[in-house]
Amino acid sequence: MSSVLITGHRYRVKPEEADKYGPFNKTFLAEGDSWMDASAWNQGSLPEFLVNRFNEDDKTNLIVKISTSGHTLTRIVDMMNGDLVWWLDQQRYDGLLFSAGGNDFIDAAREAPAGQGLLRDMKGQPLPENGFDCVRPDALMQLKAYLNTNFAAIYQTVRSSGKNADTPIFLNCYDTPRARNAPAIPGFSGPWLYEAYVKNSIDHSLWDDLTDGIFAALRETIEGWKADPVTGVLRTAIHTVPTVGLLDKSAPGSTGDDADWVNEIHPNECGWNKQVAAWLPLLPS
Repeated sequence: MSSVLITGHRYRVKPEEADKYGPFNKTFLAEGDSWMDASAWNQGSLPEFLVNRFNEDDKTNLIVKISTSGHTLTRIVDMMNGDLVWWLDQQRYDGLLFSAGGNDFIDAAREAPAGQGLLRDMKGQPLPENGFDCVRPDALMQLKAYLNTNFAAIYQTVRSSGKNADTPIFLNCYDTPRARNAPAIPGFSGPWLYEAYVKNSIDHSLWDDLTDGIFAALRETIEGWKADPVTGVLRTAIHTVPTVGLLDKSAPGSTGDDADWVNEIHPNECGWNKQVAAWLPLLPS
């Protein structure tokens, strides 16, 4: 017997490939973005390193991964009535491992024309005192409200599930990277923050402050999901994982695997193991 990570698609077609290693003590469902699903073949993901640690500790657990690299929270909600609902109907899980919101923040900064997304167009503008002043407050407020609405839909779906009405939800809070020209796959995937800052003519001296502020706002949003944003009533069985401040930042100007990051916004093996150490104490054993 051993712990196993398997994709939802594979488990539906060939369940015996995982079940032969059981019976499993705990079963988790992993949903979300590239922190739950590697965006490059050499990148790794949290579920992969969790399973490695489970096996080191002689635990027999199963993680079914239905996450998709690049997914925004909005996209997860759009697909919710298919994949997620189907899996929630199959069995009771010991936890839902959920990572979302990071891509929404990054896309809001990167995809819109200069000055029309999360960031101000700083071309020809005086240098502000703090990099976070490059964020458009109205855009940030709209983004947070939009994400709160989408998470509420996810939460309601899980709590309306007959088999998972009380299943604990564990929320990834990410860690703060350094904006740099370090793509996952050059010309195809990334860099992300780097592209956004260049497009919006953000002075390089502001990048660290701006990135710190963006990820602080992201974490504040995720922490807020523990309660209904309208009534303030605490939601049941939601846990935010203390993943912040664990990873050493890459060196300024580095373009590849450096410190605890394999590329601009994803951890490397050392980084993932630091993240796993934060998750393990919270997960049912």
